Amino acid sequence: MMKRYLLYVLLGLAVLPACGQGITDYYRLPERSHQYDRLLTKYGGPAIKSRWYVALDGFVRTDRAKLDNSIDGLLKTDLVGKLGWGAVIGWSYRERWAIEGGYARMPIHTQVSVTNASSPLVFRYSTSPSAFGLRGKRLIVSTSKPWLRSGFWLTGGMWLVPNSGQQAGQFSLLGYRYSGRRETPDTLRLTSDTQVNGSVTTLAELGAEYNIKLSNSIDLGFSVRKFWGLGNALTTNVTYAVNYPNSPNGNVAAVGSRTSVERAQLVGDGSGMSYGFTVRYTYAIRRHLNNALEVRGKTPHIR
Repeated sequence: MMKRYLLYVLLGLAVLPACGQGITDYYRLPERSHQYDRLLTKYGGPAIKSRWYVALDGFVRTDRAKLDNSIDGLLKTDLVGKLGWGAVIGWSYRERWAIEGGYARMPIHTQVSVTNASSPLVFRYSTSPSAFGLRGKRLIVSTSKPWLRSGFWLTGGMWLVPNSGQQAGQFSLLGYRYSGRRETPDTLRLTSDTQVNGSVTTLAELGAEYNIKLSNSIDLGFSVRKFWGLGNALTTNVTYAVNYPNSPNGNVAAVGSRTSVERAQLVGDGSGMSYGFTVRYTYAIRRHLNNALEVRGKTPHIR
């Protein structure tokens, strides 16, 4: 009888742990450890195959019109600097290549100063501020391996600036000049007419960026870009006329006058520079590797 009770006790000790665990717990997979999460955060960068993001740009853009004749220093073309902003949507592949498309507020300017005065007269004209562009990017130096999202990028793209084909403005200046002992002055007249091109103006872009990864979703970038205008956007035609009276007594109406005319042209094509910053938000990521342990100890190389 004593042996039988002892057998029952041993069977109970063997059965109780199994009952406590339960059939569900027995087949349950172990939960992912905190160490795995840390590895995924640290080494998961190379696992990103592609990502979609949106970005907001703020920048200072400069451009200058081209002047073919200063008329003995009377005219001067000025550098114009204006604040601008833009918004793009982009797609990045393996954190090495990217393509962006979007909208920016960056009009093309032409500015002329009439300097033959104690206080120069300045006239500025501009096109429509809207521009639509497409930009490609390539990572050239990474400063955050293996994540690759912080580093220097080379960029290049094209921008289209729609034009209205309308008159942008005009001015007319009148002055007088005494020559020698004549009582009748010479009449000086300066007139201009500025016209916006009727077709779309194309801008080519080449630049460099440095991007900083602030979090898994937010990047901050700083950029310098050079623009070349591939067509005229604004054309300003200037005429400078001097009427010399022939009559010694100033009776111009009776005797007539001699007229000297000079012409100058300013062309604004948008060539210039841009300096700015960018904030990017990643809203979709596609990963290539599922196991962070596979990339532990490996350093990716830019191909």
